Amino acid sequence: MPHHYIGADLSKDWIDIFHPKHQTHHRIANEPRAITLFLRQMEAQDILVFEATSGCDDALLSAIRAQDTAFVRTNPAHAWFFARACNLPKTDRVDARMLSAFGAARRLEPQRVNSLARDRLKALVGRRRQYKDMITQEKNRLKRTADADLKRDIQSLLTLMERRVTKLERQIADHLNGQDELSHTSRILATAPGVGPVTASVLVADMPELGLADRKQIVSLAGLAPRAYESGKYRGARRLGSGRRHVRKALYMAALSVMAQGRLFRHFVTRMRAQGKASKVIVMAVARKLLTILNTMVKRQAPFDLTKLDMPRNSQ
Repeated sequence: MPHHYIGADLSKDWIDIFHPKHQTHHRIANEPRAITLFLRQMEAQDILVFEATSGCDDALLSAIRAQDTAFVRTNPAHAWFFARACNLPKTDRVDARMLSAFGAARRLEPQRVNSLARDRLKALVGRRRQYKDMITQEKNRLKRTADADLKRDIQSLLTLMERRVTKLERQIADHLNGQDELSHTSRILATAPGVGPVTASVLVADMPELGLADRKQIVSLAGLAPRAYESGKYRGARRLGSGRRHVRKALYMAALSVMAQGRLFRHFVTRMRAQGKASKVIVMAVARKLLTILNTMVKRQAPFDLTKLDMPRNSQ
């Protein structure tokens, strides 16, 4: 039975919906009761397609979890490029129809909705990341400030935010300890070289596909898959695709730590350096290999063991 990809364009106050089977468009309020009534009318072959719109899809995701509705929460950039390729105007009604066509053209597979526990972890990890970004900004301002009073003000704010980060890290640890599945996955990840509590919490929060996707899929989701850049006789340097930049950043830092330890991937790094590869390219390659190892560990529900990872000897 073919799928019906129902497009849903979200905004703060309403949701525009396009159903391809009936070629109909209608609008509902972006609030729990209206969303629940709409989801109850969906049929078994229907898949709801909407963009990952921060803050606008909270009520929809909660209703999807309660109703066990098939859905795809797609990357807005992918939908945007599809709309441009179709030369479409930008309206809510058109966007709903476009999302329906996008799902059908790509034959998108339904996704799993996060558990409430993972959503809570994701919120805590995201808030910690926000504080870290603000700390970096304030430290940069401190370096550029000559006024003594302003320096004291910035330093006071830095002290406060660092305390908040410490508090959030305790909350993250407590939350993980209270959730058996998440805690187990975090402990498995933390046995790998370069993966500390921060990286483990980011991966558990932002990569629920770990252990479920194959190595190509997991690398692509993290934005670590190199993409060819060629035209005619031109052969450009390969570039990383789009993906989850917070995950990519955490793995980048983990890769630096692995390289500093100098045991895992030693021959691989040496070979890439001999080929004249740039330092950042090498780090990203190590991050990519590390992620595939972590994916295997979670899939097998086993801690890090180099002898059981089926790695080519020249990659070690």
